[in-house]
Amino acid sequence: MPDDDPFRPSEYTAALLRQLRLDGPCTGRVLDMGTGSGVLLAALATAGADALVGVDIEPAAVRCTRALLQAQDVQHGIVHCGDLWEPLASDRFDLVLFNPPQLPVQQAGDGHRLLSWSDGGEDGRAVLDRFLAGLPRHLAPGGRTLITHSGFVGLAQTVRLLAGWGLHAEVLQTCATLLPQAKLDVLPPGWLERHDEGLHRIGPFVFSDFHVVEIRHGDAAALG
Repeated sequence: MPDDDPFRPSEYTAALLRQLRLDGPCTGRVLDMGTGSGVLLAALATAGADALVGVDIEPAAVRCTRALLQAQDVQHGIVHCGDLWEPLASDRFDLVLFNPPQLPVQQAGDGHRLLSWSDGGEDGRAVLDRFLAGLPRHLAPGGRTLITHSGFVGLAQTVRLLAGWGLHAEVLQTCATLLPQAKLDVLPPGWLERHDEGLHRIGPFVFSDFHVVEIRHGDAAALG
């Protein structure tokens, strides 16, 4: 896959892949929200998932994922084009994965691709919070969710929101990544100066901490 491919797997995807490898075999019904390249669904198929579902708002990502699953001879995958939970009705899943956009970028689409790669709304939480609000209805009893969570959008706020819905969050990994210039160029003026948590500057370079967070129903988390 070329370096300039818009669906080239990112460091965030790599962190989720690593967590899946640590977790070992996977069974049940799984969902990859914002599936992008499709590599997470392909990995879950290899890990033994019984049913694979992907969702992405970008038609090109849906085509990319379907092509990868076909190339990997995965016969039990369904990929929807839609906005977050909208295509899924009342479906529930044993495992949900999501790498949400969490930067408040300000730029119009270029006619080829939406800015879903980074645009998290005014405060970076718009997509994340909509995903979290729908999660209690779609996470099966005993199920779990793995998301990437940027250090600068308020992990404590996420934990409070989830607790109000009977869900428990735990950080499994913390990583850092370089914010590319293409993203820095479209941030609102002064945004970097107003946000220190989870961001580290060295000369012209800006690094961002992010977490891999596991979410479970509160009773399941209490049982370990």
